[in-house]
Amino acid sequence: MRLPLFTTVALATILIGACSTATDPTTTIDPAPLVTVELNESGLGDVLFGLDPDTVVADLTARFGAPDQDSDWIPSVPNIFGTCPGESMRAIGWGSLVTIFVDEGRSDLGGWFYTYTYGYDYSENIGGVDPRRLELRTGDGIGLGSTVDDLRSIWGDNVAIEGDIDLDIWTFTAPEEGFKGLLSGPDASAVVTLIEPLEGCA
Repeated sequence: MRLPLFTTVALATILIGACSTATDPTTTIDPAPLVTVELNESGLGDVLFGLDPDTVVADLTARFGAPDQDSDWIPSVPNIFGTCPGESMRAIGWGSLVTIFVDEGRSDLGGWFYTYTYGYDYSENIGGVDPRRLELRTGDGIGLGSTVDDLRSIWGDNVAIEGDIDLDIWTFTAPEEGFKGLLSGPDASAVVTLIEPLEGCA
């Protein structure tokens, strides 16, 4: 079974810590408001699918800082990110938030924002990680660490849980909500370890 690709947008947080003045080292400034980006089926907050890579990277860099990874343009044949549409794809990531760009049909833009995945470290092949502590969530609060119980209580019977007990791979799909992802197991207390939009690389 192929793992779902990139993937899921709720709340991303960047706290600007208190700082001291040169004249009074005990004086502090209150942290800036939380910067939030919602995981959604149309993009990351108002950073929508279909935008060119420069626009997307500039917007997310302003929120999260410089990206940690950039695959550059690579063939869209099966690779660690899956198989994407078109001939070439590019993955740019902030911690375990990875944005995926493809070249299919939009060569005038130099590629376009196709999908994202959140919570999976593709280099280490593990899910449920958030090294940047972005803490992203959907508009109704689903994110990494949400339980199967949470999925069912918020999304109801729309959520399908499937898996392979021998491979210990478990997935969820919520078609009406526009999300899919990985789970730590099939039980009610199992947690989301990757979230992404339904539309993604295979």
